Amino acid sequence: MSLGKRNIGRRVGGVGVAVALMVLGLQAPASAAVTITALSPASGPTDCVVVATGTGFKDFPSAQNTVDFVTGAVPTVVNAPDFFVISDTILWVSAPALVPGTSYKLRVTNPANTPAGVTSTVTFLSTTGAGGCAPTITSFAPACALVGDTVVITGTNLITGPDLVGGEVRFSPYDNPDNIATHTLPDVDDVTSLSVIVPSGNSGAVFHPTTDGPISVETGVGSVFSTANFLVPPPDCVPVTGNEHARSITFKIKKSGAASGAVSSTEDPAFTDCAAAVPVKIQRKTSSGWKTVGKTTTTDTGSYSKKVKNKSGKQKFRALAPKVSLGDPVTDVCLKAKSATRTA
Repeated sequence: MSLGKRNIGRRVGGVGVAVALMVLGLQAPASAAVTITALSPASGPTDCVVVATGTGFKDFPSAQNTVDFVTGAVPTVVNAPDFFVISDTILWVSAPALVPGTSYKLRVTNPANTPAGVTSTVTFLSTTGAGGCAPTITSFAPACALVGDTVVITGTNLITGPDLVGGEVRFSPYDNPDNIATHTLPDVDDVTSLSVIVPSGNSGAVFHPTTDGPISVETGVGSVFSTANFLVPPPDCVPVTGNEHARSITFKIKKSGAASGAVSSTEDPAFTDCAAAVPVKIQRKTSSGWKTVGKTTTTDTGSYSKKVKNKSGKQKFRALAPKVSLGDPVTDVCLKAKSATRTA
């Protein structure tokens, strides 16, 4: 979905408002004083989306604003018809066809500053190559997802002009048109963030994308691949494990086979959810390893007890609290804990 619209007739609308104010004997509001403090990126070609930072961009409707790139002592003015007012302090502008190698200032004109407009002191350098407008990917999340899930890509220069839309996002393999992602709706694309839906393609139950690989973003200015791979299930996609919590377990056993002990959190403050009502295994050492001979669950305070069979002769036993996940989706993980070995 396009954020930008061609703002045709702004000069006519702006002059009309200014004339109306003068006829009524009124002045334009003082709050309409525009300032332009920064332009980012500082260089790029045609269709590079330049983010102007300042104030007063929303003092008048977009139709009453004109945005131009100007250069020279006797200014050469190039109109930028494709812009979008994000907020009072942020303005997006798609760079029009400029002279490569020339530095331009940005000028915003509205009914309060007609006809001179407000011109930035900072400049934008027109280039033939990507310049500072090349897209980058710093991260994406989640690292693995199913068809229909949303993946958020973070970076810079991720939208392109003249329509001010998010770049084309592809998953591996890139030559398959089924692996072009759709952007989420409503449009939440930003110069630093794209939200896209993992594509399903036209093959029904067959998963797309089909191979692990970087995510590709292509704008009208350039293209980039992520350094990390997006993982495809199965088998790479694994549940999020959440916050991990360490714990300990004590254990004692009598000749009769009566085993007991307690599971405790080793954190400060204690994370008691990893001690209360959690599973415990009683295991006996055999020639082939540890065999589970009894299972139980801790009380609300973390204690447990279990009677197990004890063969004649001395046997080695231990208690084990397996790794468990809490929450749906998982928010916390209780790490595995095992006791010292006891003989009974």
